[in-house]
Amino acid sequence: MTDLHCIIIPHYRHLEPLMAMLPRLSATGLPVYVVDDASGDDVVAALRAALSRWPALTLLIRKRNGGKGAAMLTGLRQAAADGFTHALSMDADGQHAIDDIPRFLAHSRKAPDAIITGKPLFGDDIPPSRLHGRKLTNGLVRLVSGQPIADAMCGFRVYPIRCALDLCSHISYRTRMEFDVEIIVRAAWRGIAIHSLPTRVVYPEGGASHFHLFRDNVRLVAMHTLLIVEGLARRLLARPRRRQ
Repeated sequence: MTDLHCIIIPHYRHLEPLMAMLPRLSATGLPVYVVDDASGDDVVAALRAALSRWPALTLLIRKRNGGKGAAMLTGLRQAAADGFTHALSMDADGQHAIDDIPRFLAHSRKAPDAIITGKPLFGDDIPPSRLHGRKLTNGLVRLVSGQPIADAMCGFRVYPIRCALDLCSHISYRTRMEFDVEIIVRAAWRGIAIHSLPTRVVYPEGGASHFHLFRDNVRLVAMHTLLIVEGLARRLLARPRRRQ
């Protein structure tokens, strides 16, 4: 079976950086799904006008805001229905290196059953709070997953679509900022190969973040708690029972 790749970009009110990305994404020759997560009529109208210039780009619109994971799920389902086998995900805020797409796709074609995830190479532009929070999350992920996962938060990834959809069925309502972390932990628990490739990640000057300090930190704490409890249960159940 031939591997067919596409690009999925979850989007919520990042119109300007997304518009800057589109010509270069179109030049890759890959079909691109932009999934708008209820940004509003003004943004959708601008997206429709822009996307009409690039036939390879498809706009999917969610009527209710559900978070990045919900937008990814919408894109994955549509890509699967359209016959694609793999999806490269990237953020709409301009942080990810479009020049690295061919390298990620080449690796995916060599290891089609693996999830290929970015190992970020940061510059001095990363806010210290984001860097320290990332280190904490990655430490917890390695503890819970039992694997030396290089980075659990980078959204620049290639997913085997059927595999990703199956993993999504276990994530339930946790479809916002915690999505990238949970899906990679559940992949590790399933024994799915996770390959990490270095990639440059930038924090554009004046770039807007949709991270809500209180709400999203509460969501992350709740997710980590659930994964720790489930991870401990898995280890206990996997232990061989002693003979009486």
